[in-house]
Amino acid sequence: MKSNKIKILSILLGAGLLLTTSSCSKYLDINTSPLTATKVEPKLLFGYAVTAWDANKNSGDAWLPLGLEVQSLASGGDYGWGNDNLYNISTYALGNTFKVYYSTAGNNLKQAIKIAEEASPVQNNAAAQCKIVLAQLMYEATTLYGDVPFSEAWVPEISYPKYDSQKDVLNGVIALLDDAINQIDESSALKISDYDIYYSGDLQKWKKLANSIKFKVYMVMADADPSVVSKIGDLLKDETVMISSASESWIHKYYSTENNENPKYRLFKTYTNGENQWFFANSNVFNYMDPQDPRIPRYFDKGPKATTYKAVGSEELADETTSLISSYLYRKDAPSLLLSYHELTLLKAEAYARGLGVTKDLSKANSLFKDGVKAACVFYGVSNGDATAFVNNTLKDLTTVADPLKEIHLQQWIDLMDRPMEGFVQWRRSGKDGNEVPKLTVPPGATAGPLIRRWTLSPDEISANPNIPNPAPKYYDKMWFDL
Repeated sequence: MKSNKIKILSILLGAGLLLTTSSCSKYLDINTSPLTATKVEPKLLFGYAVTAWDANKNSGDAWLPLGLEVQSLASGGDYGWGNDNLYNISTYALGNTFKVYYSTAGNNLKQAIKIAEEASPVQNNAAAQCKIVLAQLMYEATTLYGDVPFSEAWVPEISYPKYDSQKDVLNGVIALLDDAINQIDESSALKISDYDIYYSGDLQKWKKLANSIKFKVYMVMADADPSVVSKIGDLLKDETVMISSASESWIHKYYSTENNENPKYRLFKTYTNGENQWFFANSNVFNYMDPQDPRIPRYFDKGPKATTYKAVGSEELADETTSLISSYLYRKDAPSLLLSYHELTLLKAEAYARGLGVTKDLSKANSLFKDGVKAACVFYGVSNGDATAFVNNTLKDLTTVADPLKEIHLQQWIDLMDRPMEGFVQWRRSGKDGNEVPKLTVPPGATAGPLIRRWTLSPDEISANPNIPNPAPKYYDKMWFDL
């Protein structure tokens, strides 16, 4: 049964896999109290937190169930992962992911900030680096669960933190990022460098990252709160304050050495001898890709008896001619992409196509659109020449198509195929209920009714905190940003 598989994967991956990522033995045994850490350097808490976070994000706890229910992966039916109710999410996945945000990652970052700010001399840069990562964690938590603890989270004196509204959480994320930007002191050598697996202590890149996260958050908020549109325009006035090249993308690197491999690689190594026997090309992605899209052979492997690429529906029975999710995507040293230059460039294209904070300019949008798709192709291993030829000769021109915004949203969706958490947010914000891009239907076998819009709280959290929302949201309840 698929449900049993998910439980097995979640237990083992949640308990063990995240503690063997990125040579993280040096991050262990660092916290003697669940709410305080007074004897530890901030960099150790930072290292532990980002390791735990990324292992969850790319394992059986998050990547696997989200990919299936968001319909960027296909299960292949009984030929692959097996049929089941995709909306019946494992309690282990729900609980382990929530715990990462508030315990193994979130709490350690919060304690690192406290220690850095109380140190003598004060370690402002270390605190700022931790705040930027914590802001991203809280953005993910609220876009996945809805209303979540924020203003009272991690306060030792408060046993039952209140749940803040999503609007307040997102505004709090922005405030946290602004605080981090203002706290960064590039003249100071006191910063996290050796444990900074992203930028090795390059504070200019950290500032750009903070502004880039702000831009992304504003784009998520814009439809529900038009007052943030001017903030989008402010950031677009000088795009160099954000990630402006592929070399500045926010990436968690993995390596070919043992215990340093990508979590998805180790998932398949543990359960299927290193081969993907479970997940297939989903027609909800593949059918929207141009046949000449050079990412197709990077995203998918042909079936063992196939001469062409072929996708199936979310729970449709696959066979030996069905294309699988490619081994390239789960290779040992496959990086985990957290916020990319190409993702940001496509968001900028959307802003110009819609006139969000700037004058509507389809020519500018088209240039950014092409740059974003080209960069996405190159990131996934396509040669620069092939990527350039594709965007110049095949990619649709936004200045001539009937619905340029739809074309942008389709490319955003395609780009996020292997990043289902981000794809889930993108799909929900791409249009009002019933007009999202692409148009999805409830997968076969799932609970009859509306499409999934969120994760629900785990039974552990429901029983532990009397301040949870009442009534507790259902999986089909829309969030504040999701119109």
